[in-house]
Amino acid sequence: MRATSKTKAKPTREHSLDTPDILRTARAELLRGHSFRLRVPGSVMSPTISAGDWITIESVIADQLRVGDMVLLCTSSQTAVVHRIIRFEKRGSVTQIVTRGDASNRLDVSVPVSNVVGRVSRVERHGFRNDLNSLWQRLRSRVDGWVARWKFRNVKSS
Repeated sequence: MRATSKTKAKPTREHSLDTPDILRTARAELLRGHSFRLRVPGSVMSPTISAGDWITIESVIADQLRVGDMVLLCTSSQTAVVHRIIRFEKRGSVTQIVTRGDASNRLDVSVPVSNVVGRVSRVERHGFRNDLNSLWQRLRSRVDGWVARWKFRNVKSS
């Protein structure tokens, strides 16, 4: 005999980076200990993340962030973006991060590490899941970060 549940699954609301209050919603979900899933509208992180892909964001402690990690963060203009960490900068007692999109040739303005909402842990495209927490993917992300740092070592933040 098969057990059935009498409760219906709650429909999940589709979130996107363009959704109003996405940062507040993501922070609230991550504080509850849940991961946060959203659809990416643009292709600035292409080829790693393409327009229409689903990404999963998980909470992260600032000490766990590494060069090469893809993060959801609040920019200096208070918008939500998913970009890759290129380098860390120490300014006084505040640690800043410099990010950029994989498809971009310009670095973002540095922001405090406290602006990071969470780290991208999974990318889903056409039903296929790419878990970024696997050893191979962490190594690949680290190499991508090194390449990005080398490629943009003389580029200044905007």
